[in-house]
Amino acid sequence: MNLTYNVILCLILLCATVGMFLYRRWLENHGDHYIHLHNDPHDATIVNTQQAMCKRCETVDKIKNALLAATILYAVIIAGYASYIAWNRAGL
Repeated sequence: MNLTYNVILCLILLCATVGMFLYRRWLENHGDHYIHLHNDPHDATIVNTQQAMCKRCETVDKIKNALLAATILYAVIIAGYASYIAWNRAGL
């Protein structure tokens, strides 16, 4: 098991996680924060658009949290494996 490939894979996971954080932030900034409804037919489209945006944000949040947990877990496993290798080499 080569440690370099695992570190590169962990960095790719980290970049994907940061990308999801940035995408979530972009979605949040492009939402309408000041909605004023006036009971006209146009309001229904605004409400539907905001519901779709919220659903997309919730999906991105779930993916983002899963990626973050996977990245942290994988980094801890790599650190444990690296310390195990160092421990065995020191004993020789």
